[in-house]
Amino acid sequence: MTNEEQWLLRIEGALSAHFFQPDGSSRPGTDWSVSLKQGERTHHVMVRAYLSEDMTKRARADTEYQGQTVLGYVNDLLAQGWTPEQEGDFAITIQNPTGEKESEASKPWWRFW
Repeated sequence: MTNEEQWLLRIEGALSAHFFQPDGSSRPGTDWSVSLKQGERTHHVMVRAYLSEDMTKRARADTEYQGQTVLGYVNDLLAQGWTPEQEGDFAITIQNPTGEKESEASKPWWRFW
């Protein structure tokens, strides 16, 4: 793949809010605006990202991790043959980083379980 064929991706912005779900409930998430550039062509796509229910506090606060996950998702779409001209609703659920779980140290030391 030459440099002209490669896509350059970057996060343009993000908006966190509660989004209505098909069942009528709402769920917190973030709409990420992703810019894609290939040569002189520039496109923008929106990706809605929800956080998994078991997301750790550290990962919930790590917007860089979340943004990188969104970029990885768009990059995977491109690798599968998707092009920005193809419209679609893009939504993902971001999981904890590999191997990360809520720390036992977050429990008070004086409490017995």
